[in-house]
Amino acid sequence: MPSSRASGQAPLERLGAGAAALVRWSESRRIRAEIARRSDCRLPPSELRLLEFFDLAEPLRISDIAECMQIDISTTSLQLRQLRENRLVEAISVEGDRRTTLIAITPAGRTAVEKVRAARLELLRDVFADVPGDKLDQAADVLLLIHEHMLTGMREKLGARPGPGGGSQADPAG
Repeated sequence: MPSSRASGQAPLERLGAGAAALVRWSESRRIRAEIARRSDCRLPPSELRLLEFFDLAEPLRISDIAECMQIDISTTSLQLRQLRENRLVEAISVEGDRRTTLIAITPAGRTAVEKVRAARLELLRDVFADVPGDKLDQAADVLLLIHEHMLTGMREKLGARPGPGGGSQADPAG
């Protein structure tokens, strides 16, 4: 139920406030700990965000990953090191270009992401248990519009990059 303060705001302001609240909830120490417990995934939040990114993206160069995530290449490399040690992502050589290596999620990485998403979904079910289904549908539609907008931005930022074997990587959500 919207607060009296939120009801006086313009729709975009209310959307921004709601999105910020959802991010704060999902990033709170208590929720992160509960998701880790339920999913048995103990990755730090930054590495988990990166792993979830790989679940949406085609194999990418480290520089492209850093650009999409808007973090330094050195930070990306550090996070990737741990994900590679845990065999959640892997390096793929590009045929014909020995200097280029692409990073891709492994089956174990996808399994970890699925467990985290299932744990998050359980918690969301608890949080929204009393919200009518039509309201959840409306909220989901808006959040999916935001998601698609972000994926479009990522695609535009990357453009068409050569993929493994010379194919195109223009659709990181594919």
